[in-house]
Amino acid sequence: MSEEFYNAFATSPTTPASIAQNMNLENETGMLQKPPKLMSIEEYYGWKDRFENWVQANHLRSWGCILKKYVRPRTELRTEKAISDFNDKECEMYKAEKMMISLLQQAIKEDIFVLLQHDKTSKSICDALKTKFEGSDKMIKSKKAFLKKEFDLFTSFLGEDTKKLIERYCDLVRSMSLLSITKEEEEWVDKLADALP
Repeated sequence: MSEEFYNAFATSPTTPASIAQNMNLENETGMLQKPPKLMSIEEYYGWKDRFENWVQANHLRSWGCILKKYVRPRTELRTEKAISDFNDKECEMYKAEKMMISLLQQAIKEDIFVLLQHDKTSKSICDALKTKFEGSDKMIKSKKAFLKKEFDLFTSFLGEDTKKLIERYCDLVRSMSLLSITKEEEEWVDKLADALP
């Protein structure tokens, strides 16, 4: 009897490290009831695809509120309808919008969420998050121009070893690909080859 009691509690040791590892995995991938969590703004690109897939798999109707901004129904006098006056379709759309807002609130870390400027619709929250990460159109254009110039001028620094040069080059290529800046395969290879000491 005492051995049975011991085995019930001692068979699966959990350390604080394994608990933290499981929490990080759950935050990254999500669970059946909980979407993947955006823990820092730098993780936006990887999180965006995981979140989109999770929502489409679990709450497809709510995803429609991201694609087309939800507008609350209005009366004939152009005032917002009371929820009690909604028809069945309006109720479903309202519910889908509120679900999407709730999912976004769960999925975005609070200190990121409070910085977003939005009009309290799910689409505006997503647009604000995208703008926060990528910047405005003018900022994106400026970043692209800067990265293209950096690529054109890319060379090794005095005393820089090959490993550091390749790491710097890979960071540049990754930054360019995030902004959809493309080059021919030959250009990528030639630029790195020319920069090698």
